[in-house]
Amino acid sequence: MSCKVPAPWTPVELTVEPGRAVAKVWGRTYTWENSLMPTSITTAGREILAAPAELHALFDSKEAPFKSIVYIPFDCEEDKAVFTVCATADNISVNIRYTIEYDGFLEMVLIVNPFWSFSGTENNSPRLNGLYFEFPLKAESANLYHYWPNGESSTRIAQIMASGEVPAEGVRAPFKPYVWAGWEFGGLGIASETDEQVQLSPGTDYLTIDGSGDTRVLRVNLLNKVPHQWAGRVDRWTNALEPVEYVYGIQATPVKKIREDRMDYHIYHHFCDDYDETNVILNKDETGKTLLDKCAENGVNWIVFHEGWSSVQNYGKAVNEEQFKTYVEECHKRGIKVLVYFGYEFPTNAPTWHEKKDEYLIRTPEGDLTGGWQRNNPWQRAYQVCYAGGYGEVMRERVRYCMEHYDVDGIYTDGTFIPWECANEKHGCGYVNDKGERRHTYPVFSVREHVKKLYETVHEKKDGFIDTHQSSCLIAPTLGFADSFYNGESIQPRLQNEFIKFLNLPAYRTEYMGKNLGVFPQTLIYGVHETSKMTIQKAVSLSLIHDVLPRPEHPGALPFMKKVWDELHNFGTGTAKWHPYWIDDGLVKAETEDVFCSVYEKDGAYLAVVSSFNEKTDDVVLTFKGDVKIEKLVPGEAEALADANQMKLHIKAYRPELIRFTLA
Repeated sequence: MSCKVPAPWTPVELTVEPGRAVAKVWGRTYTWENSLMPTSITTAGREILAAPAELHALFDSKEAPFKSIVYIPFDCEEDKAVFTVCATADNISVNIRYTIEYDGFLEMVLIVNPFWSFSGTENNSPRLNGLYFEFPLKAESANLYHYWPNGESSTRIAQIMASGEVPAEGVRAPFKPYVWAGWEFGGLGIASETDEQVQLSPGTDYLTIDGSGDTRVLRVNLLNKVPHQWAGRVDRWTNALEPVEYVYGIQATPVKKIREDRMDYHIYHHFCDDYDETNVILNKDETGKTLLDKCAENGVNWIVFHEGWSSVQNYGKAVNEEQFKTYVEECHKRGIKVLVYFGYEFPTNAPTWHEKKDEYLIRTPEGDLTGGWQRNNPWQRAYQVCYAGGYGEVMRERVRYCMEHYDVDGIYTDGTFIPWECANEKHGCGYVNDKGERRHTYPVFSVREHVKKLYETVHEKKDGFIDTHQSSCLIAPTLGFADSFYNGESIQPRLQNEFIKFLNLPAYRTEYMGKNLGVFPQTLIYGVHETSKMTIQKAVSLSLIHDVLPRPEHPGALPFMKKVWDELHNFGTGTAKWHPYWIDDGLVKAETEDVFCSVYEKDGAYLAVVSSFNEKTDDVVLTFKGDVKIEKLVPGEAEALADANQMKLHIKAYRPELIRFTLA
């Protein structure tokens, strides 16, 4: 039975005929023409392949072409469609099963069989000693890249940028469960859970992306020697060699249309790290106002209650349920919707800890637990959960309970969309390599299934909302099922000390802007208020030139954010045409070094966001395509003068200005 395709996606369309297969989903088309892999991929209104994607096979180090390619269609439902591809080369045959899902995710199961009977040689000795696949991408559609994890371990997040502009020398990496290459508004991602069948000689890169020329070839190396399970053997009827199998996910992005109301969420993050702090929202200050009153006055539309709202980590049980219902009611009275924390852990005070810990938890290859967040109100310890185990169903039940029983409007999930590495064999993670060593895997597909169901659970409620914190993990197969994401915690020390010297602008456009994914982000920057090292103005100066906002988590940031929120809303930026600073379309040019200007255009009016990162001068010049007339400045800290087609600003570094203007 087909399940209903949730909004905003559309049903899968698959057409299979001799020599050709075409799959269509929201915003994308995949085409196969007498090929094992796609010959055309269109997304965001453009063809991204420079040439057909290909699987390459080498026999005694000499490539042999695939021939006799046949397509066989199977199920075609609204939510997914299946077809297989059959072919042969030298003394192997290949079968590929493609499952196309409504969000554009292609699961590719590649099966490589010893197959000497029809090779013309009658030689049943394995000769396959090279296997790789390539996606030749047009350079203009693949100038940016991202891979995850950004360090050696996914559970200890490194302060390393694994995102940004593809360097001239290219990108090279060992096995990564996810890699993406694209541009600011789209691209192509490749996912895999395991390197179990990746057999490469020492010094051979698993992943490469070319960095020069008109084509960026994204290459994944699978074999450069005879598979160890075939080596030294002969394929016989009574001692058959087992096929070598690989499972990959291929997905063009964006996976959905970015929300037009993205600038109207106005989320305030309330870090109640123990339960008593939740009461702060209703405590009155010397003026007789509560935190909720201040939030409402300053335009907050959503509030996040962090982990301390629940007495059991990642379980969604308020200490005092009736009191928490009152908090939610008070928020709703002020027009503020509520998100409550869920996460990626299973705590020792959960009612089923003793019975279920071995099934639910991540285990390292050595058999150890991972994490162990410690709370003292109430006392507990929470270890990292793997959603390949059974905890996903428990979490979804608890989320449904919270939304129905407490009337909350959605969830803020911490790490839930990340396929943390795991070697727990009790739920199918990890493997033993040919040396007898246990290795971890990354449960991309299990987490994907969990968050697909979580999306459906939360969206049972009208306007239900999922916001997720994902710490440098921009994996489209999972993150596409969030409504927004929250990124930046992993790099806080370096961001606050080095700012864009570390988080360079191409990296921000890749990992923090969201348009290449189709999910809107908010930038996480700690301490964004006037007395901190990172002011709210500095945070906005970086994010808003990218059509992104930071999320305030201190009441001192709210008055400034209200000015920004109001101006963006009143102008209607969500439906405006956007002219980003890095595209020279002739509208505006910043003449001053390290000054950036992005512009919203709607109904003949313009709203410019100007940010200066130049600490040497406060004087900035912008040149426009016509004579400019200034109408309004927000927050009005800069001085501006229009002179024909130029605007001269006296603006301090890291103090952004929003400028309404018209052109003659």
